Amino acid sequence: MKPGLLEKGLPLPAGEKVGYAIVGLGRAGNFHLTSLKFLSDSAKLLWVIDSDEAKIVATSQREGCKGSTDVGDALNDPGVHAVVIASVTYSHYDYCKRALKAGKAVFTEKPISHDRAELQEILEMAISVQKPFVVGYQRRVDKNFRALRKEIVSGAVGDLRLIKCCSRDNPLPPLEYLKVSGGIFFDMLCHDFDMIHFLSSGQVPEEVYSVGHCYNQDIAKMDDIDMVAVTMKFKSGLIATVDCSRIAAYGYDQRVEAFGEKGMACANNESTSTVVVATSSGYQHPMSEWSFPERYKHTYTTELAEFTAMVKTNSVEDEAIVRRHLDLDTITAAAELSYRLKRPVKLEEVPTLRPKLPH
Repeated sequence: MKPGLLEKGLPLPAGEKVGYAIVGLGRAGNFHLTSLKFLSDSAKLLWVIDSDEAKIVATSQREGCKGSTDVGDALNDPGVHAVVIASVTYSHYDYCKRALKAGKAVFTEKPISHDRAELQEILEMAISVQKPFVVGYQRRVDKNFRALRKEIVSGAVGDLRLIKCCSRDNPLPPLEYLKVSGGIFFDMLCHDFDMIHFLSSGQVPEEVYSVGHCYNQDIAKMDDIDMVAVTMKFKSGLIATVDCSRIAAYGYDQRVEAFGEKGMACANNESTSTVVVATSSGYQHPMSEWSFPERYKHTYTTELAEFTAMVKTNSVEDEAIVRRHLDLDTITAAAELSYRLKRPVKLEEVPTLRPKLPH
């Protein structure tokens, strides 16, 4: 069983596969469809749910499962043990609530909700019903970042003093997506803040300072930005920084450096190959993976495999891990408020300042 899990109630009978319903057949939903095929020994797809009837018919016929536009049909099926929520972001709260009320395990893509009260409601429900509940921050299951955390926890670099994250997306996401994404802070930077939380063993900053700019005028019209740098100060003395961009012409760029009193540990980009060509012109290295579907393709299967194991044993994450989403929401809000107010923001100020956010 994965560290940090607690067994709650009876496990599934030996040999019984976890029955899944997938809500949302867009890009993320299709990643999970593919992952389930790799998990056929322990999981089976029973339902696909989407608002597009043509997509439902095509997918259900291809996958040999049932399909509907109403998630209630899947939730009423006793064979469904778990629901994967990969629909449009603003629908996650309602689907999470309905699935938890129906007694199903829930794996949801982020965000649960951009509304603080709704977020808290879902987390309290998840803790109360004692069913597996996971939000898809896929970097936590990436082999490189897990290896980096292992080195930090082992004391290889000594007391942690600095974490530097580089987070540059590629290519620019569709503008239609950006309009409903929640903005660069709640769409992109929340992943980096979660990684800092992961690497620092749950430390939460006291103060956040952000500076940013928007180069793309279409994004500027959305009252959003496409380039930002964030610095965070922690009670322990730890400092963390993130530089974030919506584009990187050379490929998907996601690197993390951890610096401590004894040394430094780094997680670098994954390349398209390990081949280096050396000629009289110099050394030619392979490109980094082009975009996040290539960089994190394996993590979708890993996170769903670990979630499936949780469902089979009826295990839940430690309550502190579930509640961390409230901390991440506060940190992200503080970072955006800092950019908009052009000053450092203490986390204790966020409840008072939150109404100044545009969403």
